[in-house]
Amino acid sequence: MNITKGKLIDWGQQLSLLTAVTVLFLYFGVNASDNIASLGIESGFDFLHERAGYDITFSLIEYTQDDTYLRAYWVGVLNTLLVSFLSIVLATVLGFIIGIGRVSSNWLISRLTRAFVEVVRNVPLVVQLIWWYALFLALPPVRQSISFGEHFYLSNRGLALPQVTFNGWGATLFVVFALSVVIALIYRRVISGRAQWKGFYPVLWPRMLAIVFFPGACLLTFLLVKDVGSISYPELKGFNFRGGFTVIPELVALWLALSVYSASYIAEIVRGCIQSVPTGQHEAAKALGFPASRLMWSIIVPQAVYPMVPQITSVYLNIIKNSSLGVVIGFMELVSSTGGTTLNNTGQAIECIVIVMATYCTFSLITSLLMNWYNAHVAIGK
Repeated sequence: MNITKGKLIDWGQQLSLLTAVTVLFLYFGVNASDNIASLGIESGFDFLHERAGYDITFSLIEYTQDDTYLRAYWVGVLNTLLVSFLSIVLATVLGFIIGIGRVSSNWLISRLTRAFVEVVRNVPLVVQLIWWYALFLALPPVRQSISFGEHFYLSNRGLALPQVTFNGWGATLFVVFALSVVIALIYRRVISGRAQWKGFYPVLWPRMLAIVFFPGACLLTFLLVKDVGSISYPELKGFNFRGGFTVIPELVALWLALSVYSASYIAEIVRGCIQSVPTGQHEAAKALGFPASRLMWSIIVPQAVYPMVPQITSVYLNIIKNSSLGVVIGFMELVSSTGGTTLNNTGQAIECIVIVMATYCTFSLITSLLMNWYNAHVAIGK
């Protein structure tokens, strides 16, 4: 192994920088610890096992005021993941639709989508969030709720939906069904890959088995077996709904604000990447008689996906971090619970901020890892 002088200099510079940063962090840590001790404040994370004593209006897991600060932290984490995941899905769908509309040959569609992007991107996210929240608060009260069918109600207290509760083997069957769908899709993709690259032409029944039979059998078992679950419908009793599940306005407002705002950036990414595909691809496809829809989805978009991924990854990371704006409208996500109420109640400012920073860093690293894996997968196909 030959180590050149240039490599030694590079390694020495990196080691010196790492040492300087480590010493700086140690200095600040020791200094903060001494100042906290002088004020008579106990440091550490033992406070997480104390009683929280505050309520959270929306949680995916059971939570009461008698639960610990650690339980409140997990509620905030799950709420952050929920709104981030929903926003990423909706922003991606809207962004692709608007981005393709930006390159449409239809004059009206291209101008409308351009106006949408220009307006939404130039209005601060927090302003859009407050606007969406005010819009939901302006909805009719519970007694004058807007009804969608017999079991869906929209009011200024949120959207009331039926709630499914699993009993006995119900949860297990649901998990098996979800896994069977995933396995079926993977199996179908493997078969399609073998048919394309190795000359393997599968008969009809393996695809039917993968796509229909196994998930269908699980779903049929779930429907036929008794006492696997129950459905609770919302009913108006008094001044509120009883039963069912209510999605609070804070969650919906944060979801829509993040989705619409991020979709404007994804739309521009999609437009730029589509326009980066050489015009010869368009001309060749038109010469072969490809219709416009197939030209876009079968030829242009697959080539444009590869340069999209790194840029869209940055948008996804911003969605996760911007979910902390839920604190503005009172939605109890990670910053509102651990970084806000828990911090104020316990006075453990450094510990709470460290927890919040470490959690967001973990979310970002996992998201980047998944998107980098997908980017490498797309690159292989390319």
